[in-house]
Amino acid sequence: MQKRLKFLLPLIIVLAPFTGFGQEKTTRLHGQAKSFKNDVSNILIINLNSKKSTITDALGRFTIEVNLKDTLRFTAVQYKTKEISITDSILLENPLVVNLVDNVINLKEVTVTPYNLTGKIDLDLERLAIKPNVTSSSLGLPNADIEVMTQSERLLLEADRGKYVHYYGIALVINTHKLMNKISGRTKSFEEMVARDENMEFEKEIIAKFPKKTISDNFGIPETNIDGFLTYCMSQKDFSTLSQAANSMELWEYLKARSLEFKKTDVLQE
Repeated sequence: MQKRLKFLLPLIIVLAPFTGFGQEKTTRLHGQAKSFKNDVSNILIINLNSKKSTITDALGRFTIEVNLKDTLRFTAVQYKTKEISITDSILLENPLVVNLVDNVINLKEVTVTPYNLTGKIDLDLERLAIKPNVTSSSLGLPNADIEVMTQSERLLLEADRGKYVHYYGIALVINTHKLMNKISGRTKSFEEMVARDENMEFEKEIIAKFPKKTISDNFGIPETNIDGFLTYCMSQKDFSTLSQAANSMELWEYLKARSLEFKKTDVLQE
């Protein structure tokens, strides 16, 4: 028995360093996808080794579990597919910044021919073999239901991020970035940009409900002045409240009341 132990002991010593071989430590890698031109939200990120995936938020940020030597693939229609191999330096530098390259798509000329449709939806769908629309929501990916922010909203979020003051134990740290943006008027400028974008979207909704000719015929405003009339309405203090809560009837009555005021302005007197 002792002779056998003497024989096995050197073997155990030699093999001991290899017992942990292959056991890699999983790390939560944080990162941000960046681009100078295109939107960086909803970019699909797949760990090709673990098959786990996620998508970026409105600012391009993401979190995914990785091991050393894993490969991450970044995929989006507007960008060229990019793969990154996880190295020791990437894990040490966590978070990771990924600069994406725009994907220029050259479309070839195509000829559209009519389908031999029967008019029966169930039969036509089978004949066309239309596949279901696959989205990040249908795949159940994280951040899939986050509403995509506009450029103005992202700029405002970046300028007004965080609290003015943070407490770390007994130390007090002032958020100078947020404070300087507030003092310089940069934050206010972005707030106005966001409000203007929202008003423009609501203006499109108004035109979709009530065409310019309908507004012109009913309110006695020349059709060429309808854009000016809507701009006048959007400049009113109660317009933002109306855009959030009004139904079609309330909206029509509001436009009708404002049209009486607008026709008394100098715009139509010129």
